[in-house]
Amino acid sequence: MIQRLLGIGLLLLVLPIGQVFGQGAFDRKVLDAVYAIDHPAVTQTFRASNDAFFPGVAIIPLVHWGIAGGQALTGQDPHFEEAYRLTIAEIGTVFAVGGIKNVTRRPRPYNQLEIESRSSGLQPGDDQKDPYSFPSGHAAVTFSIATSLTLSYPRWYVAVPLYAWATTVATTRVWLGVHYPTDVLAGAVLGSFIAWAVHHWKDQITPERLRRTKGQGGMQVHLRLSL
Repeated sequence: MIQRLLGIGLLLLVLPIGQVFGQGAFDRKVLDAVYAIDHPAVTQTFRASNDAFFPGVAIIPLVHWGIAGGQALTGQDPHFEEAYRLTIAEIGTVFAVGGIKNVTRRPRPYNQLEIESRSSGLQPGDDQKDPYSFPSGHAAVTFSIATSLTLSYPRWYVAVPLYAWATTVATTRVWLGVHYPTDVLAGAVLGSFIAWAVHHWKDQITPERLRRTKGQGGMQVHLRLSL
């Protein structure tokens, strides 16, 4: 109960940050510092992480489902429940970001400040597809994935690369000039919280057919497959 209240309290504390401190000293100083980065190795990493975002968030759940299916076919303990939680967390995060953006309606930095967007997908004049900045969807989804997989597989070699990837993607959005630092901070908290909530209430939201239960023969998976 205490963990639940702390999580909800942290979420409610961070989400208004972009509106309260938008274009304030913190946002502007950090944005200027990150936007000014021009080392080729760093900027190439930023470009690569941004280009790989959409393929990555689509492929990671599909690979997880594929691995679980392979485990089931070979008589191993299939991780359908974990794949399901990852998928629900990611979808829930996308819908939450869209809803919050349409409530806060915060313009993107390149539409308010004297900077240019480095993103080929977001330029002044073509903002109809995603005109709002708060919170960052990229940060929210990557941190949702990182948190979901880390909770399912609590190992350092799972957590470290996933959170490094999520942090790089979030920083890239500031460097591109399409998000304020508080946008990505709120996105990271939002995505992490949703993944935690899905994991916390897994017994209530996971379909029976995907659930693993302990039986007389050890771990048994109840899969009702219609062939």
